Amino acid sequence: MKKFLQIFLPLLLTSFACRAMQTDVRPTDSLATESASQSAPEAGEPTYTPTPRPTPHPITCAADACLDACLTRINRALETQPFDPLSEAYAGTGANLNLTNYPVVGGVLGEADDLYVPSDFRTYQEDRAAHQRIWEYLQGLLPPAQMKWIDKFTIFTDGPGNWAAWVSEGRDDDRSNWTLAMDVLDSENPETLTYVLAHELGHLVTMNTDQAPQTDIYLGWYQNEKFCATFASPIGCSNSDSYIYSFYTRFWADILTEWQNDVDQVRVNSPEEHRALVDAFYEKYPEQFVDYYAATNMYEDMAESFMYFMLNPKPTGKDIGDQKIRFYYDFSEMVALRQQFIQGVCSYVQ
Repeated sequence: MKKFLQIFLPLLLTSFACRAMQTDVRPTDSLATESASQSAPEAGEPTYTPTPRPTPHPITCAADACLDACLTRINRALETQPFDPLSEAYAGTGANLNLTNYPVVGGVLGEADDLYVPSDFRTYQEDRAAHQRIWEYLQGLLPPAQMKWIDKFTIFTDGPGNWAAWVSEGRDDDRSNWTLAMDVLDSENPETLTYVLAHELGHLVTMNTDQAPQTDIYLGWYQNEKFCATFASPIGCSNSDSYIYSFYTRFWADILTEWQNDVDQVRVNSPEEHRALVDAFYEKYPEQFVDYYAATNMYEDMAESFMYFMLNPKPTGKDIGDQKIRFYYDFSEMVALRQQFIQGVCSYVQ
């Protein structure tokens, strides 16, 4: 785990995932927000089919021993030409732009819909080969049972080393359809891309409508058995057999109110102030979380723990952070998903 933290955590701390919390790191008045002229295209007939990959030479390994080997080789397999840096007019400004939307039908990309962007960003926008390479890799890792949730693929950039990816619900917060967005510049580091995809997959499998049915009632984080007998959160009332309800019962029931008082309900004037509150909460309970970002809220805690579960050996420690990673081993379908994800990484490598 420490190896991963040293290499990837700075990038992932600035990556974000779900629209429910975009006010933290993807504010509605940011350049990344789509205006009326940047509306998503209607899903049409697919026009791009991924190119079949040749049969790979598998890495011979036992259990989790293949993880490092596969991730090392994936950097060579997905090696790309370096992108030109952002111009001086935008470098370091925090400019965050959605570049291109692709409808997704049956796991296949439809026709690109380019959004209006300054000329400095058009090189990244017009690099269809890079967009397709990212999608093909993503498609190779995510099984059809999870791909079904994605109906839109967005290419964006805020420069290298910032937000690497995010997912958001569909129109009208419809969680049966999701947008998956990837930063084209951050795709230059395939190992990082792999970890980021695992994090975003964690959101898809724990926040979809199979976990908490769609509702027009906003419940927030307050628990009130009159309205929800299981676990209430901004996405709604969870099913009794959902991952999120089980995770809450085991790990958050005793700290939720304190987190609300220390983080969620505190008035802040900037994302930086909110980040400081999250960091302070983590420092109060470092043994509770796998890293700082996991203390953001329960959604991110589940996604970060899922990421470590997917791409790190099974931990043996007694800390609650380690218990959260082992939580996913209690579900046979999660173990199978992990094996499929890792096999996807290894199979992609030639």
